[in-house]
Amino acid sequence: MLIESPCIGVCLLNKDHHYCEGCFRSRDEIAQWITLSDIQKKEVIQIATQRQIDLMSF
Repeated sequence: MLIESPCIGVCLLNKDHHYCEGCFRSRDEIAQWITLSDIQKKEVIQIATQRQIDLMSF
């Protein structure tokens, strides 16, 4: 199964929290995406989704 990148084309790292404003991944998570296993990609998506929820609740 192909796990697609969560990138939505809004590629801007926030200077305060250091996550992408579009997908909420860290710079390392973005850079390593192509080398991650499907399980790792799912984990990154879950983490990024939770980050988005946490950061939007402020």
